[in-house]
Order: sequence, then structure tokens, then C-alpha cells
Amino acid sequence: MKKYAEFAGADNSTPSVPQYFSWINNTNEGSTEEQTLINLDFFGYMKEKYGMQIEIYAWDAGNFDGASEGYGNLRGEKFKSQYPAGYKNIVKKADSLGIKMGLWGSPDGFGDTPEEEKERFDFYVHLCRDYGFNEFKLDGVCGKLRPEKAEIFSKMMIECRKYSPDLIVLNHRLPLYEG
Repeated sequence: MKKYAEFAGADNSTPSVPQYFSWINNTNEGSTEEQTLINLDFFGYMKEKYGMQIEIYAWDAGNFDGASEGYGNLRGEKFKSQYPAGYKNIVKKADSLGIKMGLWGSPDGFGDTPEEEKERFDFYVHLCRDYGFNEFKLDGVCGKLRPEKAEIFSKMMIECRKYSPDLIVLNHRLPLYEG
């Protein structure tokens, strides 16, 4: 654990961050681009009318990884049907409102080949580097982090923090080993 301590971000002494989790609108089926844009319009209205500002809009289960379909796939039919333009329109809208995005998922999903491992690693880094994601909520619905994938998970989070230094990683009762 000490090996990666210098890269740690928020902990239980960090002040709270106002945020929204999409579980309120959907469960394991996940939301859609249209639904998310409508929700962001609502938060824009609340900001303009009442000065209410959320800092993070976090997609919960089913928006990438999910209970029934397992690990997410950017080329999969489910993702393409829910987010036909990927995340770019949503992130653009969120940015205009001063909101960062977050994503629920599994800490694993690295597959069994070097190519699958790289794809998962690159996806999470892409979210931080290209879209400024600021939160990952991790739990075991799709599976726990395999011990042999702990080092790549740690390296992935370190790389993500290069682009999102205030990245919040919520761990919902999972062993993340040195990560």
C-alpha cells in the first residue's frame, strides 16, 4: 500500500463535493445521452434560478459496466444505442455548467490478454485526459479486482490523476490491494 500512497487523492478527511448519481433516474439498464442532457438542463435551470451548483454528475450502474452485461464495450450495441455520439455532447454540456462527470464501474475489466488490458487502461485514462472525468465509483457487481491485475489498476489510477489530479475514487467494499 505504501508504494502508491504518494499518489492518493481524496480520503475521508476531504470536504464533501456536491454531486448527483444517475441511479435516481435509472438502475442497471443505465441512462441515455438524451436523458442525461435533460438532467443537465435541469441542473442548469437550478443553477440559474437558485444558484445551486453540483460539481459532479456521476453515471451509476449500466452506463458502461453493468450487472447483466458485465464489462463495458465502446464498440458494443448497448453503448452505441445509449450514447450514439459517445460522451462528447454530454461532457460539453456539463462543462458549460461547471460540472465534471463521473462513472460507476468495476475495478477490473482488464480481460485476459495484453490487448484487453490495454483497452481498459486506455478507456479510463481517456475519460480523465479527454473529458476531465473527476470520479470513479467502483464496486463488485461485475466482479472484484483480480490480485494479478492490482498493479495495472494502480498504474491506471496514477495515469488518470495526471489529468484529473482531484480524481475521487470511491471504493465500495472492495480489496484493491496496493491500489
